[in-house]
Amino acid sequence: MKIILTQNDIINLKIFMLTKSKTAKKQRLISYYAIPFEFILVGIFIDGIFKVAPIVSIISVILAILWMIVYPKLYKKMQDGHIKNAKETKFADTIMNFKADENFISFSVGEPKPNEKFETKHLKTIEESKNNYFLGFKNSLYIVLPKNDETLKEIKNISSNLHINLENIEL
Repeated sequence: MKIILTQNDIINLKIFMLTKSKTAKKQRLISYYAIPFEFILVGIFIDGIFKVAPIVSIISVILAILWMIVYPKLYKKMQDGHIKNAKETKFADTIMNFKADENFISFSVGEPKPNEKFETKHLKTIEESKNNYFLGFKNSLYIVLPKNDETLKEIKNISSNLHINLENIEL
């Protein structure tokens, strides 16, 4: 099946990757909790080695609390900057070949190369936004498809064959 990827499809994929992908969610959680934990560990370690008053531990706890207050705002600001940059970047429309069978899903400009073929057993999620479908694979790769009658038929076929539910998301 021939698919035309427009600039909006590519922008939606970038927004999805920044906000909704498992990798982005995992990174956000690690940054939110791991860094304050490290502040506290370093404070306790320094207090233990240098046998100073617990001032370093207290400072590290204060820094951890400040991080947990400031980080969400900082992350949102960085994310907004990346989204703005993605929207300002110009992309040409591209005609892609999308083919799905019981063993492989391929997505390529011409004849699929080995790195453009994905095993269906590695497909983890199918997510649906207002204008697109996002197919997520185990290795954190995603395919974006525009929403139309032809892709809807193909997505429903993939979903029923692999027993994967469509998840609705808001970008």
